[in-house]
Amino acid sequence: MGWQTNFYRKQFLWSKKHMDYDMETLVEHSIDKLRRLCDSNAHKILELGGGNGQFAVTAAQHGYDITVIEIIPECVEHIYHLKEKYHIGENLRIIEGDFYEVSLMDSFDVVCYWDGFGIESDAEQQLLLRNISNWLKPGGTALIDIYTPWYWAAHAGQEVRFGKIHREYEFDAEECRMLDNWWLADDKENVITQSLRCYSPVDLKLLLNDTELQFIHYESGGAMDYENWTYHGSVSLEKAMMYTAKLQKE
Repeated sequence: MGWQTNFYRKQFLWSKKHMDYDMETLVEHSIDKLRRLCDSNAHKILELGGGNGQFAVTAAQHGYDITVIEIIPECVEHIYHLKEKYHIGENLRIIEGDFYEVSLMDSFDVVCYWDGFGIESDAEQQLLLRNISNWLKPGGTALIDIYTPWYWAAHAGQEVRFGKIHREYEFDAEECRMLDNWWLADDKENVITQSLRCYSPVDLKLLLNDTELQFIHYESGGAMDYENWTYHGSVSLEKAMMYTAKLQKE
């Protein structure tokens, strides 16, 4: 994922500086999803791509034993900051590295990958899924946010603005990828782009060949009403920008 690390680094720094968004508030709703979709005795969690650390710290505060992998140094530093701020102990471990390459000796009840699956090619996504399968205990659960192709194809050309940050969505129909372009006001020449492969549930199931993972079910996500500038947190799959796939190791 090296070619996209520049995007995620600048996304974090720009968001921290220019967006009216509290990166230090714990995200209780994420724990509700975890409890709803996982077995009640699931305790040991691996999070891939921890970002600003809100989920990892929230999970640790709720007593989960969590390991988080994050590649962006500034994000890792922020996670350590939150760990100290909320007085989190040894039940939160932070690994700075690339989760496509990192070697882990532990096995986990749950592997979470929120809002980011699809960074690389299909082959590399399959490699990651095999790694996830290897990291899970037998009967363990993977929760992965998947972007839908229909939502992003329908919203190609949509522009949004958050203070000095401008965003424009595009859709690569041939490669089935959502393109999320960011730039600062009056500086569009220095645009940064996130590119995520989109999958329907049936497409995702094809990636699970040669793994020990089974597709159990999905939970549909939300959608943005850009005309009224309102977000609907739960809509039907055909309207959703993403869904959370629940996978289980055989």
